[in-house]
Amino acid sequence: MKRLMWGLIVAVVGLGCKSKTPEGIIDTERMEGILYDIHVVDGYISTIYVQDSARKVAATYYKGIYKKFYTDSAQYTRSLNYYYQNPEKLQDIYKVISARLDHQKLKLKQADSLMQKKRFKADSLKIVKTFKADSLSIRKKMKTDSLSKVKAEAQIKKKKAQADSLINTKKNSDYKPLSVAVQ
Repeated sequence: MKRLMWGLIVAVVGLGCKSKTPEGIIDTERMEGILYDIHVVDGYISTIYVQDSARKVAATYYKGIYKKFYTDSAQYTRSLNYYYQNPEKLQDIYKVISARLDHQKLKLKQADSLMQKKRFKADSLKIVKTFKADSLSIRKKMKTDSLSKVKAEAQIKKKKAQADSLINTKKNSDYKPLSVAVQ
């Protein structure tokens, strides 16, 4: 009986001490999602140079975010003010958001790397095809005498060196990232 009594006391105290989000305030999990999406949109909006266009685009995106999370701008503002007044909760939210943004940044870098590899492969194939076509053209024009063969082989060797040099240049050059930098 004593164990049962202690169990009830611990449960009541545990539930009583648990920090609940007040009525009308967005819970932390949803707030994380909203703030994450808003920060991603803000990053995109910052790339739009025409201010009127940026405001229109932003308003549309924000409405979409509110709809996605079943809220509105008034509840969002009230909730954000609540979290500003509770900085430790806001800090916890931003730790999660920061981790998500870092993860997203890593995924974008990986995607960029794959795209760079695909572009390198495509560019290399074009260079090789051009080299083969050029060397075939040189061989067709070549006469049967030995001097003509030596000149043709020298031209082919020069073309191969140019193709190899182009491929190495592309391999060693840094392609510009395809994605917009996430900040």
